[in-house]
Amino acid sequence: MGFLDGQAAIVTGAAVGLGNQYAKALAAEGCNVAICDVRADVLDVGRELAAMGVESLAFIADVSRPEDVRRVVDGAVAKWGRIDTLINNAGVWRGSMPADDLDKSLEDYEILIGTNLKGVYLFGRAVIPHLIASGRGGNIINIASDHIHTHPGRPTGGGPAMDLYDVSKWAINGLTVPWSKALKPHGIRVNGFTMGATDSYMLRSFHQFKAPPEVVANWMTAEEVCDLAIQLIREGPGGRTGENIPAWLGFEVELAPQPAAKPAWLAG
Repeated sequence: MGFLDGQAAIVTGAAVGLGNQYAKALAAEGCNVAICDVRADVLDVGRELAAMGVESLAFIADVSRPEDVRRVVDGAVAKWGRIDTLINNAGVWRGSMPADDLDKSLEDYEILIGTNLKGVYLFGRAVIPHLIASGRGGNIINIASDHIHTHPGRPTGGGPAMDLYDVSKWAINGLTVPWSKALKPHGIRVNGFTMGATDSYMLRSFHQFKAPPEVVANWMTAEEVCDLAIQLIREGPGGRTGENIPAWLGFEVELAPQPAAKPAWLAG
């Protein structure tokens, strides 16, 4: 069916938008997929994946809750005896500013940091022991933002109402890079995606689901970005790791060639 036949993956935040497409892209390559989301729609997506000819598991779960994370990971391992890929996709956006009322700020913190950062941390920590124990290597893909890594000439960072959102995305890099170094000897690759405007549920919600067609026409498509994930996984154990991989509006959505290996005396 595909180059991922018999493998197993977890995709968080898969009820709608990009997570939905990541899961389907993996399934199209023969991968069994466990998905989770706080939205009940995730159960319908699970049935759609099964109709594609793979096995699927769907969980209503909150990535910021350790007990929910354990339920998803333990459920996948119990069913398939393995996890090969984790796509930490679950994410939310809401406006927050430094002069906001403290009560609102605390609520925003719990939601934005809890989902966008704590969820990445918890799922990574829960999955990594299984990836190591398997001895087969694997992939972790963390979804960051072009706010932290963008094309030359464009400033990093979001708008004035994005302080906590940007905190959550900048901090993901603090997991991606150390994890990639620690897990490289096990053949486990950890990379971040630093995406710009991509047609997704989150971006449409940012525009109150009323973005003009001419604006939407300029966005990258979910299919383009999800194909980038498949290209990345296809590189195999010798592929890149510890990178923030760009998907920037106005640029070709493709993997850049891997940099040549440094001479041993420079590798440090």
